[in-house]
Amino acid sequence: MARRTDAAISRGFPFTALFYIVREFCLSFAISFLFFFVVFFINQILLLAEDILAKSAPLDQTLLLLLYSLPSVVAIAAPFSALAGALMTSARMNTDNEILAFSAVGISPAALYAPFLIMGLVASLLSFAANDYFLPRSAVAFRKVYGQLVARSASIELTPYSVKRYSQAVVVTGAGKSGDIGDILLFESGGKTADKVMAAGRASIVIDPSGNGAIIKMTDVLEHSVVLTEDSKFSVSRADTLFYRFVLKEPIVGFSGNSPSEMSSGDLLANLRKKKSTLEARKRDVAKQSAEARARMMDDYRQKDPLPGNRPDSPENEKRLQRSITVLRQTQTSPPSDRSLQIYELEYNKKFAIPAAAFFFSLLAFPLGLGTRRAGRTAGFGMALLLSTLYWGLLFAGQTAGLRSRIPPALAMWAPNALVLVAAILAWMIRHKGQRRSI
Repeated sequence: MARRTDAAISRGFPFTALFYIVREFCLSFAISFLFFFVVFFINQILLLAEDILAKSAPLDQTLLLLLYSLPSVVAIAAPFSALAGALMTSARMNTDNEILAFSAVGISPAALYAPFLIMGLVASLLSFAANDYFLPRSAVAFRKVYGQLVARSASIELTPYSVKRYSQAVVVTGAGKSGDIGDILLFESGGKTADKVMAAGRASIVIDPSGNGAIIKMTDVLEHSVVLTEDSKFSVSRADTLFYRFVLKEPIVGFSGNSPSEMSSGDLLANLRKKKSTLEARKRDVAKQSAEARARMMDDYRQKDPLPGNRPDSPENEKRLQRSITVLRQTQTSPPSDRSLQIYELEYNKKFAIPAAAFFFSLLAFPLGLGTRRAGRTAGFGMALLLSTLYWGLLFAGQTAGLRSRIPPALAMWAPNALVLVAAILAWMIRHKGQRRSI
C-alpha cells in the first residue's frame, strides 16, 4: 500500500503538489488581502470623510465615491498580500514538515518554487490591471460624481437672500427665479488693483467637471470698478453676459483631475513623448541662442579692440559687449528643464514597479518561509508586515529622491524591487549553504 501511494504521488507531480500549494497560497492570500484592503480602504475613507461630511452627501453618492476609489486600494494591496500569502504558506508547510514530506517522495524545495512564482505573477497581473485599466476609468467616474456633489453643495450654499465668501469674492443673492440664483451682487477685492462691484439681474452657477471651481453665469450685468489711487479713478461698464470663475476648494488627495497617477500607462507614455519632444525643441532653441550670443560677443570684442584700420573703441561698443556676455551666461547657466517630465517618468515606472513587486516578493518569500521553525502562518504574517513596511519606506524614499534630485526615475522606482531580488538570491544561497553543512 505504501509503495502504491508513493508511486501515485510521484506520477501526480507537478499537478497534485502544484494544486495543493496553490490552494494553500490562495487561502493565505485571501486572508492577507482582506487585512491590507481594510487598512488602505480605511485610509481612503479618512481622505474622503471631511469633504463628504462637509457637503452632506447623500448615501448613494457616498457609496459611489467609495466604489470608484477601490481600484487604487486593490492596486496597492495585491503586492503586499502576495508577500504575506507566500510567507504564510511556506512557513506553515515548513513548520508542519510538509516540505520534508515532499522531499521524501522525491519533490525538492526548488521544484516547489514554481507554484509560488506562478501565484506571484498572477498577483502582479491583478495589481497592474487595477492600476492601469480600472483606476483611470474609476477616476473619471469619481470626478463626475464629485462634481455633482460640489454643484449640489454650492447650490445649497447660494440660497436666496444669502451672503457667502469665496476666495476674494463676496456673493450676495436675492430672490431665486425658476431654480436660478436670481439677482446677485458680487464684491471683489483686488488688493493693489481695482476693487469691483458687479450686479446682475439673473445668475446661475455651473461647476467645473473637476469639482474644484465654479462659474457664475450672470446676465444683464453692471460693473463698477474703482482704482485705489490718489485720483480714485473709477469706471462703469455694462455687459449682456458675464462669466465669473472662482476656486471652491482644494481637490481631494488622489483625485486631483488629470493627475499622472490616474492615467493609464499608454496615456502616460504618449504624454512623456510629447513632453520630451517639447523639451528637445527648447534645448535646440537655447543652443541656437547661445551660438548667436557667442558670435555677437566675438564681434563686439573685435570692435572693442580694433585692428589697424578698424574704427576705435567707444562706450557703445563696451555696452554691447557687456550685453552679449550677459546673454551668453544666461543661456549657459539656466538650461531648459521640465519638472513635470520627471514626475511623469516617475509615475510611468511606478505603474510597472509596484505590480511587479508581487512577483519579486514571491521570489523572496519562499526561501524566507523555509527558515521558520515554529508559529507557521503567524510567523509568516509577522515577517510580511515587517517587509511591507520596509518596502513602502524604500518606495517613498525613491520617489522623493527622484523628485528632488537628478536620479533617473527608473532607478528610483525599481531600486526597491532590485533589493528584494538581491535578498532572495542571498536567502537561497544561505539556505543551500546550510543544507550542505547539515549533510
